[in-house]
Amino acid sequence: MDTDNIEEALSEPLLSESSAGQPSGEVSPAYSEFGDAHPEQRESICSIFGKIPTIAYILASMVIFIIVLFLTAGLLLPSTQIPQEYNYTNNTPPLLMHQKLLNDTEPSGPKAVHISLTESPTAIHIQFSTTNIGKPVVEIAAKDNPSDTKKHDGESTTYLASDMCVKNQSADSTKNFVPPGQLHTIKVTDLKVNTEYVYRAGISTGQGIRWGEYIEIRTSKPAGFIPPKSGNNSSTKPAITFLALADQGVANGTKHGDGAGQNVTRLITSLASNHTVESIHIIGDLSYADGSTQIWDKYMDMIEPFASRIPTMVAVGNHEYDYTRGNGSKKDGSGIKTNETFHPSWGGSGFHDEGGECGVPFAKRFAAPNNGNLIFWYSFEQSLVHTIMLSSEHNMTRGSAQYKFLQADLSGINRTITPWVVVELHRPMYNSEKYVTQDAIGIAMRYEIEELLHLHHVDLVLSGHYHAYLRSCDGLYQEKCSNGGPQHVTIGTGGAPLDC
Repeated sequence: MDTDNIEEALSEPLLSESSAGQPSGEVSPAYSEFGDAHPEQRESICSIFGKIPTIAYILASMVIFIIVLFLTAGLLLPSTQIPQEYNYTNNTPPLLMHQKLLNDTEPSGPKAVHISLTESPTAIHIQFSTTNIGKPVVEIAAKDNPSDTKKHDGESTTYLASDMCVKNQSADSTKNFVPPGQLHTIKVTDLKVNTEYVYRAGISTGQGIRWGEYIEIRTSKPAGFIPPKSGNNSSTKPAITFLALADQGVANGTKHGDGAGQNVTRLITSLASNHTVESIHIIGDLSYADGSTQIWDKYMDMIEPFASRIPTMVAVGNHEYDYTRGNGSKKDGSGIKTNETFHPSWGGSGFHDEGGECGVPFAKRFAAPNNGNLIFWYSFEQSLVHTIMLSSEHNMTRGSAQYKFLQADLSGINRTITPWVVVELHRPMYNSEKYVTQDAIGIAMRYEIEELLHLHHVDLVLSGHYHAYLRSCDGLYQEKCSNGGPQHVTIGTGGAPLDC
């Protein structure tokens, strides 16, 4: 990276302004009408909306994102009719109903069940936690053929305070740290694409299998999938719909947990209940646990109503990763071998300690496609969309491991199969709030990867970090609109207190 150019850029304002304090003509569309438009406008906006639960914000973020990406792009295509809700006879699920079930409600059974996509549309990850040590197992059957069940087993792990990086009260005090129990991951394979299944997770302890509840899911649409026409029905639906948010949190008595995250969870669960949402994307700062296992557990339980039914894909944020000293490779959940995390001089205080997690709980609790670096950077495809998850907390300068991954992944996309490309990372490359140290990181990221995004015609960049909503102009590249770049959307309105 050209350090002189970086430092020169950092001395300049992020977006030029006119003498009246408004954005100048060339970049004015980059300012949002939702409240993160300009520092001088924030006080009046916050007086209107207040520090209320951010349902309106996240709904607006989701709706505008979905509409902008698909509706205005003309991607509305006829979809197949979703089958009627499955009716169980006498309230008893047919899946393995000939077997005698153990008590599913005891606390040693599966908790915090969640699913995610893999590198193949014919496989999914199913993850959950238990207090008991045992062999994790999943039983699954197609919804239209529940008697044809298959079992899959997987692997278990856990972590201790000593596995994380920096000593702090939450992570290292025996008074505050509680082991998370057993964290299980099962990769279920040989599934049919775009098909409804019924599954349940269980733990085998030698005293039988303690099962969780039955859960219905629909497997992913494969890359290139276009819904067939349904007779003479002229109504149309998007080829794919997914919901995206960032900066959620859970009620925990801290400044980041005021309870709005639960309201957002209820909203997402309601939107996802009609089986038309293909995946949920949470782009960093999930629980704000900052080393506390109890907060992580509470967050995982909170998102289970939707995460157990809809593939939930996550990106790492500063609250999942940032720390000041790595103490060697074995202390870093991402596998990066360094005694210090990515703390470039131009980042100032923008990279700092957030509880010393260094990605360990994040990497233990979530799984991702096996095509990048664990849960930290990876890609996946659904229908007509190719999505790339990046880490804004790791080195992405030219020649770095993450830069090489991004370059190779973008070069390998078949745009005739997945014509839409979305990049997601926690910290935004463009934003209009005036936080000098944070803005410096966005400017530096543009120096490193904006040219790649422009070269490969990326359509959309989704970020969070700023607890606000912003939607840039179309084609933003080198601070100019309609210049062949992607649209940038900040959606840090997932539940954490707003930047008011």
